[in-house]
Amino acid sequence: MAAEGDYHFGRAMQYEMGGNVDAAIAEYRRGLKQSPDSVDGHTRLGTLLLDEEGDVDGAISQFVTALTIDPSCSFCQSRLDEAVVRKNASVREGINRGNDFYRAGQMARSAAAYRIAIQAAPDDAEARNCLAWTLYRMGKLEDALTEVKEALRLKPEEPEYVNTLACVQFDSGNVDQAIASFKKAILKSKNPNPADFYGLAISFLSKGDETNSVKNFKEAVKSDPNYTNASYLRDKIGMSVHTLALHDKLVSISGNLEELLKPKPENDAQKQSGAGK
Repeated sequence: MAAEGDYHFGRAMQYEMGGNVDAAIAEYRRGLKQSPDSVDGHTRLGTLLLDEEGDVDGAISQFVTALTIDPSCSFCQSRLDEAVVRKNASVREGINRGNDFYRAGQMARSAAAYRIAIQAAPDDAEARNCLAWTLYRMGKLEDALTEVKEALRLKPEEPEYVNTLACVQFDSGNVDQAIASFKKAILKSKNPNPADFYGLAISFLSKGDETNSVKNFKEAVKSDPNYTNASYLRDKIGMSVHTLALHDKLVSISGNLEELLKPKPENDAQKQSGAGK
């Protein structure tokens, strides 16, 4: 039985190294059925549940079991202590932790941190939207849609959350819905986000409407000239590969954008009155 447990643990570690967290968790569970006294198995499973899934209660259970088997396991104790701290953290601390992982490009850990924050405060709209956006970045569109809808239930008029919804809708192939959502985000915002104009540009282009596509792209570029740069949109804004697939064509059909970036000359009336100073 122990040898069979080791087989599953070995497979779990292979899946873990390959980034297949769900398969790794399943193999650790199979291994623990065969070798229930494996301290290492319980600890590794608990670590995945905590760091990659945001299942803090499940993680605590695994670390406690490991310590019951071997009370001298200092690593088990340190991980248990960390899990308890995360469980008792405020929602703001959880969001900040998720943001740190997000900025570091660790999307799975970011999502896990947001999930723990939501466990602390299920009605926190910001945590829901942060999780939705991270899931969108991970390509988990159905889960992202569930979370952003919950965020919008809690804060229906928040333009940032409407933008998240629009991005998820576009990547899901619901282009008309995405267009409506991008337009809603612009209407709801005192200072419209260039990401919404860009989203409209890409959405219209995907439908073959180059006129409206260029019009909205120019609005985005006027607000932020970096929107001509696909790397900036991918790395800084967080737009998906699917969204950026038409970027080169969008730039190409938009013609010379330099005029948009030049300061507008003041007319005589403005100079005399000091307008704009």
